Amino acid sequence: MTLVPATDTALGRLVISEIFFEHDGPRLFTAKNKAGHLFLANCVDEDEDEQTETYLYVSVSSARMKLIRSGHVPLREAYTQAEDGFVYQVTAQYGAETPRNSLATIEADLIDNDWLPFEDAKLDIATETLPAFDPDRFSADSRGEFRTRIALEVDPPNARRTEYSLRSLSRLAGSFQDAVDSLAQEERGRPTARGVIPEEILQESELVFAGAEAASFVLVLAPKSGPTLVGDLVNRSTERLLDLLAAADSQHDLTELLNGYGVRARSKFRSLLTVLSDDETGAGVFLANQSGELRTVKIRLESVRHALAIIDDRNPDSEKLALKRVTLVGVNLRTGIFELFDNVAGQRYSGQMAPEAKAQISGLPTGDEHFYAAELLKTMEYSTMTTDVSSSYRLLHIRRVDEALLT
Repeated sequence: MTLVPATDTALGRLVISEIFFEHDGPRLFTAKNKAGHLFLANCVDEDEDEQTETYLYVSVSSARMKLIRSGHVPLREAYTQAEDGFVYQVTAQYGAETPRNSLATIEADLIDNDWLPFEDAKLDIATETLPAFDPDRFSADSRGEFRTRIALEVDPPNARRTEYSLRSLSRLAGSFQDAVDSLAQEERGRPTARGVIPEEILQESELVFAGAEAASFVLVLAPKSGPTLVGDLVNRSTERLLDLLAAADSQHDLTELLNGYGVRARSKFRSLLTVLSDDETGAGVFLANQSGELRTVKIRLESVRHALAIIDDRNPDSEKLALKRVTLVGVNLRTGIFELFDNVAGQRYSGQMAPEAKAQISGLPTGDEHFYAAELLKTMEYSTMTTDVSSSYRLLHIRRVDEALLT
Protein backbone atom coordinates (compact mmCIF):
# COMPACT_ATOMS: atom_id res chain seq x y z
CA MET A 1 0.00 0.00 0.00
CA THR A 2 1.14 3.56 -0.72
CA LEU A 3 -0.48 6.80 0.38
CA VAL A 4 0.56 8.72 -2.74
CA PRO A 5 -0.80 7.70 -5.09
CA ALA A 6 -3.68 6.10 -3.23
CA THR A 7 -3.69 2.33 -3.53
CA ASP A 8 -6.17 1.46 -0.79
CA THR A 9 -9.31 3.20 -2.00
CA ALA A 10 -12.17 2.44 -4.39
CA LEU A 11 -10.14 4.07 -7.14
CA GLY A 12 -8.08 0.90 -7.37
CA ARG A 13 -4.36 0.28 -7.10
CA LEU A 14 -2.93 3.38 -8.75
CA VAL A 15 0.46 3.74 -10.37
CA ILE A 16 1.90 7.17 -11.22
CA SER A 17 2.07 7.81 -14.97
CA GLU A 18 3.66 11.27 -15.02
CA ILE A 19 4.72 13.83 -12.41
CA PHE A 20 4.34 17.52 -13.29
CA PHE A 21 5.39 18.99 -9.94
CA GLU A 22 6.97 17.47 -6.87
CA HIS A 23 8.19 18.73 -3.52
CA ASP A 24 8.96 16.13 -0.90
CA GLY A 25 7.03 13.76 -3.13
CA PRO A 26 4.63 14.13 -6.07
CA ARG A 27 2.23 17.05 -5.78
CA LEU A 28 0.71 17.30 -9.28
CA PHE A 29 0.65 14.08 -11.26
CA THR A 30 -1.36 11.57 -13.22
CA ALA A 31 -2.00 8.03 -12.06
CA LYS A 32 -3.67 5.03 -13.66
CA ASN A 33 -5.35 1.96 -12.20
CA LYS A 34 -5.25 -1.57 -13.56
CA ALA A 35 -8.46 -1.03 -15.49
CA GLY A 36 -6.74 1.76 -17.40
CA HIS A 37 -8.68 4.64 -15.83
CA LEU A 38 -6.58 7.80 -15.70
CA PHE A 39 -6.70 10.36 -12.87
CA LEU A 40 -5.19 13.82 -12.50
CA ALA A 41 -4.21 14.44 -8.88
CA ASN A 42 -3.26 17.69 -7.17
CA CYS A 43 -2.17 18.24 -3.56
CA VAL A 44 -4.52 20.92 -2.19
CA ASP A 45 -3.89 20.92 1.56
CA GLU A 46 -1.23 19.92 4.08
CA ASP A 47 -1.98 19.86 7.82
CA GLU A 48 1.11 19.32 9.93
CA ASP A 49 -0.89 19.23 13.16
CA GLU A 50 -3.22 16.51 11.90
CA GLN A 51 -0.39 14.98 9.88
CA THR A 52 -2.49 14.73 6.73
CA GLU A 53 -2.20 15.64 3.09
CA THR A 54 -5.26 16.14 0.95
CA TYR A 55 -5.39 15.51 -2.79
CA LEU A 56 -8.08 16.07 -5.36
CA TYR A 57 -8.32 13.29 -7.94
CA VAL A 58 -10.35 13.79 -11.09
CA SER A 59 -11.01 11.11 -13.67
CA VAL A 60 -9.88 12.22 -17.13
CA SER A 61 -10.17 10.63 -20.52
CA SER A 62 -7.08 10.27 -22.67
CA ALA A 63 -8.33 12.98 -25.02
CA ARG A 64 -9.04 15.41 -22.15
CA MET A 65 -5.63 14.74 -20.59
CA LYS A 66 -3.87 15.58 -23.85
CA LEU A 67 -5.62 18.95 -23.86
CA ILE A 68 -4.74 19.55 -20.20
CA ARG A 69 -1.13 18.52 -20.72
CA SER A 70 -0.63 20.82 -23.71
CA GLY A 71 -2.27 23.80 -21.98
CA HIS A 72 -5.50 23.94 -23.98
CA VAL A 73 -7.57 23.17 -20.87
CA PRO A 74 -6.51 25.08 -17.71
CA LEU A 75 -5.91 23.03 -14.57
CA ARG A 76 -8.82 24.73 -12.80
CA GLU A 77 -11.26 23.66 -15.51
CA ALA A 78 -9.98 20.10 -15.31
CA TYR A 79 -11.69 20.00 -11.92
CA THR A 80 -14.61 22.41 -12.25
CA GLN A 81 -15.58 20.89 -15.61
CA ALA A 82 -14.91 17.29 -14.60
CA GLU A 83 -16.12 14.89 -17.25
CA ASP A 84 -17.96 12.77 -14.66
CA GLY A 85 -19.31 15.82 -12.84
CA PHE A 86 -17.49 15.06 -9.59
CA VAL A 87 -14.01 14.65 -8.12
CA TYR A 88 -12.48 12.58 -5.34
CA GLN A 89 -11.03 13.98 -2.14
CA VAL A 90 -8.29 11.63 -0.98
CA THR A 91 -6.80 12.42 2.44
CA ALA A 92 -3.55 10.68 3.25
CA GLN A 93 -3.36 10.19 7.01
CA TYR A 94 0.34 9.52 7.36
CA GLY A 95 0.44 10.30 11.11
CA ALA A 96 -2.06 7.62 12.13
CA GLU A 97 -0.93 4.51 13.98
CA THR A 98 -1.77 2.68 10.78
CA PRO A 99 -1.24 5.10 7.87
CA ARG A 100 -4.22 5.03 5.52
CA ASN A 101 -6.21 7.00 2.97
CA SER A 102 -9.78 8.19 3.25
CA LEU A 103 -11.97 8.85 0.23
CA ALA A 104 -14.85 11.27 -0.31
CA THR A 105 -16.75 12.32 -3.41
CA ILE A 106 -17.36 16.01 -4.16
CA GLU A 107 -19.58 17.44 -6.88
CA ALA A 108 -17.51 19.51 -9.28
CA ASP A 109 -19.42 22.75 -8.60
CA LEU A 110 -19.00 22.36 -4.83
CA ILE A 111 -15.21 22.19 -4.69
CA ASP A 112 -13.74 24.58 -2.12
CA ASN A 113 -12.43 27.54 -4.09
CA ASP A 114 -9.21 27.53 -2.05
CA TRP A 115 -8.52 24.05 -3.35
CA LEU A 116 -8.76 25.02 -7.00
CA PRO A 117 -5.73 26.07 -9.10
CA PHE A 118 -5.46 29.71 -10.16
CA GLU A 119 -7.52 30.52 -13.24
CA ASP A 120 -4.45 31.05 -15.43
CA ALA A 121 -2.57 27.96 -14.17
CA LYS A 122 -1.80 25.67 -17.10
CA LEU A 123 0.61 22.99 -18.12
CA ASP A 124 2.60 23.73 -21.25
CA ILE A 125 4.06 20.48 -22.53
CA ALA A 126 4.44 19.40 -26.15
CA THR A 127 1.94 16.57 -26.55
CA GLU A 128 1.45 14.18 -29.44
CA THR A 129 -2.27 14.01 -30.04
CA LEU A 130 -2.05 11.78 -33.13
CA PRO A 131 -0.18 8.52 -33.72
CA ALA A 132 3.58 9.05 -33.95
CA PHE A 133 5.12 9.08 -37.43
CA ASP A 134 7.34 6.05 -38.04
CA PRO A 135 9.49 6.22 -41.23
CA ASP A 136 9.87 2.43 -41.34
CA ARG A 137 6.11 1.89 -41.14
CA PHE A 138 5.59 4.69 -43.66
CA SER A 139 7.95 2.96 -46.08
CA ALA A 140 6.30 -0.41 -45.50
CA ASP A 141 2.85 1.10 -46.15
CA SER A 142 4.06 2.53 -49.46
CA ARG A 143 5.33 -0.89 -50.46
CA GLY A 144 2.09 -2.52 -49.35
CA GLU A 145 -0.07 0.00 -51.22
CA PHE A 146 2.34 -0.11 -54.18
CA ARG A 147 2.26 3.63 -54.59
CA THR A 148 4.45 6.62 -53.90
CA ARG A 149 3.76 8.41 -50.64
CA ILE A 150 5.12 11.68 -49.28
CA ALA A 151 5.32 12.81 -45.67
CA LEU A 152 5.87 16.49 -45.04
CA GLU A 153 6.99 17.22 -41.48
CA VAL A 154 6.92 20.71 -39.98
CA ASP A 155 7.66 21.93 -36.47
CA PRO A 156 6.29 25.45 -35.94
CA PRO A 157 7.16 27.24 -32.70
CA ASN A 158 4.79 27.08 -29.75
CA ALA A 159 3.03 24.01 -31.12
CA ARG A 160 1.98 21.97 -28.11
CA ARG A 161 -0.41 19.57 -29.84
CA THR A 162 -0.41 17.72 -33.13
CA GLU A 163 -2.40 20.49 -34.74
CA TYR A 164 -1.63 23.05 -37.42
CA SER A 165 -3.30 26.32 -38.29
CA LEU A 166 -5.79 25.72 -41.10
CA ARG A 167 -4.73 28.97 -42.76
CA SER A 168 -1.08 27.94 -42.64
CA LEU A 169 -1.92 24.40 -43.75
CA SER A 170 -3.76 25.75 -46.78
CA ARG A 171 -0.75 27.85 -47.82
CA LEU A 172 1.68 25.03 -47.16
CA ALA A 173 -0.28 22.37 -49.02
CA GLY A 174 -0.97 24.71 -51.94
CA SER A 175 2.65 25.79 -52.32
CA PHE A 176 3.87 22.18 -52.06
CA GLN A 177 1.44 21.09 -54.78
CA ASP A 178 2.48 24.04 -56.99
CA ALA A 179 6.14 23.12 -56.57
CA VAL A 180 5.47 19.50 -57.53
CA ASP A 181 3.38 20.60 -60.53
CA SER A 182 6.07 22.95 -61.84
CA LEU A 183 8.81 20.36 -61.37
CA ALA A 184 6.60 17.80 -63.12
CA GLN A 185 6.60 20.11 -66.14
CA GLU A 186 10.38 20.22 -65.99
CA GLU A 187 10.50 16.42 -65.72
CA ARG A 188 8.40 16.10 -68.88
CA GLY A 189 10.60 18.63 -70.70
CA ARG A 190 7.70 21.01 -71.27
CA PRO A 191 8.24 23.88 -68.79
CA THR A 192 6.28 27.08 -69.26
CA ALA A 193 6.63 30.41 -67.47
CA ARG A 194 2.94 31.18 -67.26
CA GLY A 195 -0.47 29.95 -68.22
CA VAL A 196 -2.19 26.64 -67.60
CA ILE A 197 0.01 23.61 -67.02
CA PRO A 198 -1.07 20.89 -69.48
CA GLU A 199 -3.96 18.86 -68.10
CA GLU A 200 -2.24 15.49 -68.47
CA ILE A 201 0.65 16.71 -66.29
CA LEU A 202 -1.65 18.16 -63.63
CA GLN A 203 -3.60 14.91 -63.57
CA GLU A 204 -0.47 12.85 -62.96
CA SER A 205 1.08 15.22 -60.41
CA GLU A 206 -2.03 15.89 -58.32
CA LEU A 207 -1.67 14.93 -54.67
CA VAL A 208 -4.30 13.89 -52.15
CA PHE A 209 -4.34 14.21 -48.38
CA ALA A 210 -3.83 10.75 -46.91
CA GLY A 211 -3.57 11.52 -43.20
CA ALA A 212 -1.78 13.40 -40.43
CA GLU A 213 0.60 12.08 -37.81
CA ALA A 214 2.66 13.43 -34.95
CA ALA A 215 6.21 14.88 -34.82
CA SER A 216 5.18 17.67 -34.34
CA PHE A 217 2.92 17.70 -37.39
CA VAL A 218 3.27 15.38 -40.36
CA LEU A 219 1.14 15.76 -43.47
CA VAL A 220 0.91 12.48 -45.41
CA LEU A 221 0.29 12.82 -49.15
CA ALA A 222 -0.09 10.46 -52.07
CA PRO A 223 -0.72 10.70 -55.83
CA LYS A 224 -4.36 10.92 -56.79
CA SER A 225 -3.78 8.64 -59.75
CA GLY A 226 -1.49 5.69 -60.29
CA PRO A 227 1.65 5.57 -62.44
CA THR A 228 1.26 5.80 -66.22
CA LEU A 229 3.12 4.07 -69.03
CA VAL A 230 5.81 6.73 -68.82
CA GLY A 231 6.40 6.22 -65.11
CA ASP A 232 5.63 7.75 -61.74
CA LEU A 233 5.65 11.49 -62.27
CA VAL A 234 5.01 12.39 -58.61
CA ASN A 235 8.01 10.36 -57.48
CA ARG A 236 10.38 11.89 -60.02
CA SER A 237 9.22 15.48 -59.57
CA THR A 238 9.40 15.14 -55.77
CA GLU A 239 12.93 13.78 -56.15
CA ARG A 240 13.78 17.05 -57.89
CA LEU A 241 12.27 18.98 -54.99
CA LEU A 242 14.34 16.97 -52.51
CA ASP A 243 17.48 17.81 -54.50
CA LEU A 244 16.68 21.51 -54.20
CA LEU A 245 16.00 21.28 -50.48
CA ALA A 246 19.19 19.32 -49.90
CA ALA A 247 21.19 22.08 -51.61
CA ALA A 248 19.77 24.87 -49.43
CA ASP A 249 23.00 25.40 -47.47
CA SER A 250 25.23 25.64 -50.54
CA GLN A 251 25.07 28.79 -52.62
CA HIS A 252 26.95 27.09 -55.45
CA ASP A 253 24.88 23.90 -55.54
CA LEU A 254 21.53 25.64 -55.16
CA THR A 255 22.37 28.22 -57.84
CA GLU A 256 23.52 25.50 -60.23
CA LEU A 257 20.31 23.54 -59.75
CA LEU A 258 18.02 26.56 -60.10
CA ASN A 259 19.83 27.72 -63.23
CA GLY A 260 18.67 24.50 -64.86
CA TYR A 261 15.01 25.32 -64.23
CA GLY A 262 12.56 27.70 -65.80
CA VAL A 263 10.86 30.72 -64.26
CA ARG A 264 7.81 28.86 -62.98
CA ALA A 265 9.76 26.16 -61.14
CA ARG A 266 12.06 28.71 -59.51
CA SER A 267 9.09 30.84 -58.49
CA LYS A 268 7.12 27.95 -56.96
CA PHE A 269 10.14 26.63 -55.06
CA ARG A 270 10.69 30.09 -53.67
CA SER A 271 7.02 30.29 -52.64
CA LEU A 272 7.31 27.03 -50.72
CA LEU A 273 10.37 28.32 -48.85
CA THR A 274 8.53 31.56 -48.09
CA VAL A 275 5.62 29.70 -46.48
CA LEU A 276 8.04 27.74 -44.29
CA SER A 277 9.86 30.94 -43.32
CA ASP A 278 6.61 32.70 -42.46
CA ASP A 279 5.55 29.77 -40.26
CA GLU A 280 9.03 29.83 -38.68
CA THR A 281 9.65 26.17 -39.30
CA GLY A 282 12.07 23.94 -41.09
CA ALA A 283 10.78 20.84 -42.83
CA GLY A 284 11.42 17.19 -43.36
CA VAL A 285 10.28 15.52 -46.57
CA PHE A 286 10.03 11.73 -46.64
CA LEU A 287 9.57 10.18 -50.08
CA ALA A 288 8.79 6.47 -50.35
CA ASN A 289 8.35 4.95 -53.79
CA GLN A 290 6.18 1.98 -54.75
CA SER A 291 8.91 -0.44 -53.65
CA GLY A 292 9.17 1.17 -50.23
CA GLU A 293 12.57 2.73 -50.92
CA LEU A 294 12.80 5.77 -48.66
CA ARG A 295 14.61 9.03 -49.21
CA THR A 296 14.58 11.76 -46.60
CA VAL A 297 15.73 15.37 -46.67
CA LYS A 298 15.48 17.65 -43.65
CA ILE A 299 16.01 21.39 -43.83
CA ARG A 300 16.40 23.67 -40.81
CA LEU A 301 14.69 27.06 -40.57
CA GLU A 302 18.08 28.75 -40.89
CA SER A 303 18.66 26.86 -44.13
CA VAL A 304 15.21 27.82 -45.43
CA ARG A 305 16.04 31.50 -44.96
CA HIS A 306 19.55 31.07 -46.33
CA ALA A 307 18.12 29.56 -49.52
CA LEU A 308 15.56 32.37 -49.80
CA ALA A 309 18.33 34.97 -49.53
CA ILE A 310 20.30 33.21 -52.29
CA ILE A 311 17.26 33.14 -54.57
CA ASP A 312 16.21 36.74 -53.93
CA ASP A 313 19.71 38.13 -54.43
CA ARG A 314 19.93 36.57 -57.89
CA ASN A 315 16.31 36.47 -58.97
CA PRO A 316 15.64 38.72 -61.99
CA ASP A 317 11.97 38.64 -61.06
CA SER A 318 12.58 40.20 -57.62
CA GLU A 319 13.71 43.63 -56.48
CA LYS A 320 13.88 45.41 -53.16
CA LEU A 321 12.05 48.71 -52.73
CA ALA A 322 13.22 51.24 -50.14
CA LEU A 323 10.28 53.48 -49.20
CA LYS A 324 11.24 56.56 -47.20
CA ARG A 325 7.85 57.95 -46.16
CA VAL A 326 4.91 55.61 -45.74
CA THR A 327 1.83 55.53 -43.57
CA LEU A 328 0.39 52.33 -42.20
CA VAL A 329 -3.12 51.76 -43.50
CA GLY A 330 -3.79 48.44 -41.79
CA VAL A 331 -2.19 45.33 -40.38
CA ASN A 332 -3.41 41.89 -39.32
CA LEU A 333 -0.83 40.10 -37.24
CA ARG A 334 -2.80 36.85 -37.22
CA THR A 335 -2.89 36.53 -41.01
CA GLY A 336 0.40 38.36 -41.57
CA ILE A 337 -1.19 40.85 -43.97
CA PHE A 338 -0.13 44.50 -44.20
CA GLU A 339 -1.27 47.52 -46.21
CA LEU A 340 0.66 50.78 -46.41
CA PHE A 341 0.66 53.95 -48.48
CA ASP A 342 3.76 55.45 -50.05
CA ASN A 343 3.37 59.20 -49.62
CA VAL A 344 6.17 59.95 -52.08
CA ALA A 345 4.93 57.88 -55.03
CA GLY A 346 1.26 58.00 -54.07
CA GLN A 347 0.92 54.22 -54.26
CA ARG A 348 -0.59 51.59 -51.99
CA TYR A 349 1.15 48.29 -51.25
CA SER A 350 -0.22 45.20 -49.54
CA GLY A 351 0.92 41.64 -49.01
CA GLN A 352 2.50 39.29 -46.50
CA MET A 353 4.95 40.28 -43.78
CA ALA A 354 8.25 38.55 -43.12
CA PRO A 355 8.60 37.34 -39.50
CA GLU A 356 11.06 40.13 -38.62
CA ALA A 357 8.72 42.77 -40.05
CA LYS A 358 5.80 41.26 -38.14
CA ALA A 359 7.72 41.75 -34.90
CA GLN A 360 8.65 45.32 -35.88
CA ILE A 361 5.12 46.33 -36.87
CA SER A 362 3.42 45.03 -33.74
CA GLY A 363 2.00 47.97 -31.81
CA LEU A 364 2.74 50.61 -34.45
CA PRO A 365 -0.13 53.08 -34.85
CA THR A 366 -1.94 53.46 -38.15
CA GLY A 367 -3.14 56.71 -39.68
CA ASP A 368 -1.94 59.66 -41.72
CA GLU A 369 -0.09 61.32 -38.84
CA HIS A 370 2.44 58.52 -38.34
CA PHE A 371 5.31 58.03 -40.79
CA TYR A 372 7.60 55.08 -41.35
CA ALA A 373 10.42 53.90 -43.56
CA ALA A 374 9.85 50.47 -45.06
CA GLU A 375 11.68 47.93 -47.18
CA LEU A 376 9.62 45.74 -49.50
CA LEU A 377 10.47 42.82 -51.73
CA LYS A 378 8.64 43.01 -55.05
CA THR A 379 8.32 39.69 -56.87
CA MET A 380 6.75 38.84 -60.20
CA GLU A 381 4.11 36.11 -59.89
CA TYR A 382 3.17 33.89 -62.82
CA SER A 383 -0.40 32.62 -62.91
CA THR A 384 -0.98 28.89 -63.26
CA MET A 385 -4.35 29.48 -64.93
CA THR A 386 -3.76 32.37 -67.34
CA THR A 387 -0.90 34.17 -69.06
CA ASP A 388 -1.17 37.03 -66.55
CA VAL A 389 1.85 38.27 -64.62
CA SER A 390 1.31 40.21 -61.40
CA SER A 391 3.44 41.72 -58.66
CA SER A 392 3.40 40.56 -55.05
CA TYR A 393 4.86 42.55 -52.18
CA ARG A 394 6.46 41.31 -49.00
CA LEU A 395 7.26 43.62 -46.11
CA LEU A 396 10.82 42.94 -44.97
CA HIS A 397 11.41 45.80 -42.50
CA ILE A 398 9.59 48.82 -41.10
CA ARG A 399 10.69 51.49 -38.64
CA ARG A 400 9.54 54.85 -37.36
CA VAL A 401 10.80 58.00 -39.05
CA ASP A 402 11.61 61.15 -37.12
CA GLU A 403 8.74 63.38 -38.26
CA ALA A 404 10.78 66.53 -37.61
CA LEU A 405 13.19 65.48 -40.35
CA LEU A 406 10.34 65.11 -42.83
CA THR A 407 9.08 68.70 -42.52
